[in-house]
Amino acid sequence: WRFSAFTGAAYGASKHGLSPLVESLNEQEGRNGIRATLICPGEVATPILKTRPKPPSEDDIAQMLTPQDLGDAVRYVVSAPPRVCINELVISPTVNRIYTGADDLQGSDG
Repeated sequence: WRFSAFTGAAYGASKHGLSPLVESLNEQEGRNGIRATLICPGEVATPILKTRPKPPSEDDIAQMLTPQDLGDAVRYVVSAPPRVCINELVISPTVNRIYTGADDLQGSDG
């Protein structure tokens, strides 16, 4: 959803390619009842966080979204009435470390 040097070029390019894909699906297939949603989550407290070069602290992890939070959002998207198309859903923790510039999220040169 937004650029981050931390994630790398390939990850960023693939993520940014999803927006036109979702828009194309909705434009071309909406009349056939097919809906697509681009879900853009902020940090989610999952075990993969421990594999980062600089893992976030336990206090930071405690403030992140949970898998349940994302599951609830997905459930809402897929259970919306057929007249509703949620084109994009951005969901982030209240304490958004991407906005606050957490040290462990800086790029290799940042």
